Amino acid sequence: MDGKGRPHQEVFEEKIRKIRSYLKVPKRYNGYLPRPFFVEITGSPSAGKTTTITELDKFLRRYDFRVLRPQEGAEVIRHIERTTPLYNIRTGLYALQMLIDLSHGNLYDVVIFDRCMFDTYAWMMYWRDKGKLSEEEERIIQTFFLSKFWMQNIDAAYFMICDPKVAMERELRVALTDKLGETTNPQSIEKLVGRYKKAYTDLSPEYTQLRLFDTTALKEDVMIETVAMNILEALEKKAEAHT
Repeated sequence: MDGKGRPHQEVFEEKIRKIRSYLKVPKRYNGYLPRPFFVEITGSPSAGKTTTITELDKFLRRYDFRVLRPQEGAEVIRHIERTTPLYNIRTGLYALQMLIDLSHGNLYDVVIFDRCMFDTYAWMMYWRDKGKLSEEEERIIQTFFLSKFWMQNIDAAYFMICDPKVAMERELRVALTDKLGETTNPQSIEKLVGRYKKAYTDLSPEYTQLRLFDTTALKEDVMIETVAMNILEALEKKAEAHT
């Protein structure tokens, strides 16, 4: 003991050494265990996004993958009005936090985001058109959300779109009311489809994991099978590159 009643430094360090030797093994550190695969699916209303995510989640879990399907930001962020860019910035930050946290762990095999970083990029285009963001503000926010620090972890991403007329037929088929929402009406859907197409044109040369998928002429089973096959092929290539 030293003069203050504390263990000698060498005794203290020996105990630390034993604890570290137990914890700091390759299986816990140095990237021995791969991070989860990350998939983002977003797009215009009634293009099949939710149906695809539900079936893909079910399919992968039946093959014993540990799958996380995070709750969509719109279902979580309800205290901010949807009349301001802050709403979509906040839902983007909600997804970003999970993307960062989950990419540094091994709890899941596959994480399927119902809207993530590419979605936030597209919504900033919406608010710019609405006159609620300047061109410079739009650029700054989009650049932040597309940072290489986390975008490199999104392995496959999809902009799912559908012709406005067909989308409205799908929307009203099971709706409890025929009252139209701000983004679920033919004019708004047409603009949203246009934004996703432009975002794809602008981003796809750099972000090769991004796909534009038009579901207008597809039955649900074909749509789901096509997207599922595309995702599995993308993840397979990723796996092969690291083996």
